[in-house]
Amino acid sequence: MALNRPLVPAVNRAVEILDLVAAEPGQLGISVIARRLDLPKSSVANLCGALTETGMLRMSANGFTLGQHLARLGASYVGGIDHAQLFHESCASLDTARNDTVQLAMLGDGLDVIYLARRDGVNPVRLASTLGTALPATCTATGKAILARLPPDALEGRLTAGTLPKLTQHSITSIKALRRELGEIRTVGYAIDHQEVIEGVVCVGVAFAAPEASGQWMAVSATLLAPRATDASIEQIAVELHAVVRSISLGLGPTVGAAPP
Repeated sequence: MALNRPLVPAVNRAVEILDLVAAEPGQLGISVIARRLDLPKSSVANLCGALTETGMLRMSANGFTLGQHLARLGASYVGGIDHAQLFHESCASLDTARNDTVQLAMLGDGLDVIYLARRDGVNPVRLASTLGTALPATCTATGKAILARLPPDALEGRLTAGTLPKLTQHSITSIKALRRELGEIRTVGYAIDHQEVIEGVVCVGVAFAAPEASGQWMAVSATLLAPRATDASIEQIAVELHAVVRSISLGLGPTVGAAPP
């Protein structure tokens, strides 16, 4: 079908209007939108009318908000996303992914994480976290990174057990100690599994939020042998994992929270 070129500017302007409303929902009327975009009020009125009729916008007391049709489109987009593919694409150019084993995990219903994807570098490490398996979130870098990002009420809802699983002598077994470590993770922006799942193996993890429609939290991690886990190497890995998280988040769309810078 041939593209009707006269319609393209109208489509562009409609997208600009949606972007403005998304940034300030319920605060912008036709006059303000016209002024912000330097467009005639009549054009803005026509565009907003069409967007409202199609469910893209909704009129509120003080201005426009996004409509339900956008939510349906967003949910459809999220449903079609291949998280593993985004993960592999985001890791492709990073030194960490070339050298070490990098993984993608999601938070389960309780205090566990489920591993969804894995990419082995030139220094692969024996892991307990095969794809599809679940491990205690309190022992893993991915799990602790996610728990540190949860809203307080959501975190409290999961910390119901009196004791925590112990996989090695290094595993955190008390909720008090876990809370202390989660506070440190929030400060530095990444989590570390200090040989808590497998002796001699260290992991670094960074969490991110999936789109609002899903409410899901995920994390990426890199695994290396303990002798290589110097402060400098851990910090460099954390920087690269944040780059992976930003790339995945861009692919996923609007999220309930962004990774710390």
